[in-house]
Amino acid sequence: MSQSNLQTWLEDYCTARSSIAGGVIMVAANAGATPAVAASWPRSAQPDVRLLAAATASIEQQSLAANSGQHVAPKKYGNEGVISLPLRRRSDSIGAVAFQMHAANADSHAAAISTTNAAVATDTDTAANVAATAGTALARQQPAAAAILKLHTRVLACDSLAAAAAAAATGLAAVLQYNRVAIGVLERGYCRVIAQSSGAAGESGNALAQAISRAMDEAVSQASTLAVPAPSGGRARITLAHAELARRHDAALCTIPLVRAGSIFGAVTLQRPRDQPIDVAAIERCEQFVSLIGPALDLMRANERPWHKRLRDRLRANGAQPGTWLSALALLAAFAGLWIPVDYWVGAPARLEGAIQRAVVAPTDGFLKRAHVRPGDSVRADQVLAEMVDQDLELEQRKLESEVAQHENAVRGALARGDRTLYATSAGRADAAAAQLALNEEQRLRSRIRAPFDGVVIKGDLSQSLGAPVARGEVLLVVAPAGQYRLIVEVDERDIPHLQPGLPGTLSLSALPGSRLDFRVARITPLATARDGRNFFEVEGKLDSLPASARPGLQGVAKIHAGERAFGWVWGHRALDWARLKLWSLGG
Repeated sequence: MSQSNLQTWLEDYCTARSSIAGGVIMVAANAGATPAVAASWPRSAQPDVRLLAAATASIEQQSLAANSGQHVAPKKYGNEGVISLPLRRRSDSIGAVAFQMHAANADSHAAAISTTNAAVATDTDTAANVAATAGTALARQQPAAAAILKLHTRVLACDSLAAAAAAAATGLAAVLQYNRVAIGVLERGYCRVIAQSSGAAGESGNALAQAISRAMDEAVSQASTLAVPAPSGGRARITLAHAELARRHDAALCTIPLVRAGSIFGAVTLQRPRDQPIDVAAIERCEQFVSLIGPALDLMRANERPWHKRLRDRLRANGAQPGTWLSALALLAAFAGLWIPVDYWVGAPARLEGAIQRAVVAPTDGFLKRAHVRPGDSVRADQVLAEMVDQDLELEQRKLESEVAQHENAVRGALARGDRTLYATSAGRADAAAAQLALNEEQRLRSRIRAPFDGVVIKGDLSQSLGAPVARGEVLLVVAPAGQYRLIVEVDERDIPHLQPGLPGTLSLSALPGSRLDFRVARITPLATARDGRNFFEVEGKLDSLPASARPGLQGVAKIHAGERAFGWVWGHRALDWARLKLWSLGG
């Protein structure tokens, strides 16, 4: 029985059972020989690598193999299971048949195995006879099959897609006896040539690559193998790019799509002299070898794809699960949200101070006699704020007044006697005593401490210090103009680089939490201040307006608008800056 009968038997067996999605028969010409594919179903599709692996395992182990929990460890492939059974003729092993079953759980797998095993047992002799006959015909293919397996191993040993494609192209050209073999992969809907067999003569460069790419696009767009000249009896296809490439090189061409899991990811173009046309048998042989190399190339391609494309493929593979899409969309939305520009505000503690602060100091050494104001009181210009004890000044004044009178009498007596010497001496002493008296009077006036201007007392409670001694120049009170304030914001040194004069801000005072007061940065103090474990700079702000209830010394929180930044930067720049500083300090 010929190999075509083996194909017929497999087709009849699979089409009669709705639980089978695909099948393959592999035959070994003799013991120890490499098994080869003798028949597959559906015929138009390339055998799945899982079927080939299962059939090979059955041949080696001489036992039934399945991905059901009753036989071997579970290994799911979507909603399908793989079952393989060895084929024997008498006591000799001649090959194996593998089926891809429509089964969703272990019980379905077990039932399918039982039914299939019984059916195959019934037809074992028929299949074995056919397989034995086909094995003889396949024996001639063993050298080439061994070579392609070696090539498959060499391709898997490469560490990049370009190197793997180059090894595959050179190996296919040597095994299949073609002058040139080119391999291309799909990128954005078009094929790009990534490798050609070494030693190919003739035209080279971008022009040739573009011509081969157009031929590959023809085969991929029609999802079929194309050959020029076309073999007799085949379906008519569009082969304009192939014909042009064949005329340019006076060659026979064949392009085979690279398929993985039912989707095309590239193509292989084979070329040899026109006097060696590519017939149907040669095309089938090329397809078989390309189908074995394709999964390895697709594996390399998948490993080198960017992460976002791999994520897209994973989402497409799990598209039936709504939770996967929702999780992916949430992740993408969160990632995209990190780059959304938002307002960046620098927040820091703030306080109100008077625009001008005048210190009222003790004019002389003495004692406090009376205090007329306390902090928070409004005062007018030249209003008496406090008084110092002036009893000593009164006594000294009386003394000086008598000295002045005595010296004046002496002046008048010297004038009456005409004593010029005595007159000059007495007049000088009288002037000195008068000057001392004037100074005493000024000191008495200054003992009554007065306000320098209209304003508010913001510091100095003298009511608790009456009678206490004070030294000349000691600060007793601080007065600020009413209604004139400045804002001091204590900005952390890490935020100073983001600020500059003129930036707008908003102030919220602890005493007025419901009010928002606008201001602008007027000045940045160049000197840092350390307090409470913090290192900060004082930033002075100019308020646009203030409520009547505002007072100097009020504290709150100010926020300065430092422009727009990415959302992720706003929330993560502090940690990133800290990490950079730590890494630099450790590395330096």
